[in-house]
Amino acid sequence: MIYIDEIRSINMNHSKYEQELLDLHTQVEEAYLNKDVGFFTKDIANDYFSISRGKLIKPSKGKITQIFTNYLGNTNFNEYKNLMDPIVKLSDDGTLGWVVSQVKIGAEREMEGLTHQIDDIWTWITLYQKVDDNWIRMGEVNSMNPK
Repeated sequence: MIYIDEIRSINMNHSKYEQELLDLHTQVEEAYLNKDVGFFTKDIANDYFSISRGKLIKPSKGKITQIFTNYLGNTNFNEYKNLMDPIVKLSDDGTLGWVVSQVKIGAEREMEGLTHQIDDIWTWITLYQKVDDNWIRMGEVNSMNPK
């Protein structure tokens, strides 16, 4: 049987946890703009997964570091903005959360000696699990829509 105090505690934690997840979303934006490669492997699950362009991958932390070192090292962002307010949801017990976001990205990327313009819209959902009072990134599903 659930008591009123337990319900109040769950509701109070939900507001706090939703704000924590929104803060993590802001930190993602800052990590891209500040070229903070380490952010993308910090607080990530050992069995992290990514679904993109119809493929499921389970990259190691080393592979993620390699990918972001290459991407951020060769990309200069001139635009990174939310096209919608992120949608944040939590499981009833507050141990799982997810953030849905849509971002417009404008940048220049150097590849093989050529400069490529990036003008894309990315939509994704990130799944988090609360472990020992920290949010661990479990996985992401994304969709890129070139303009």
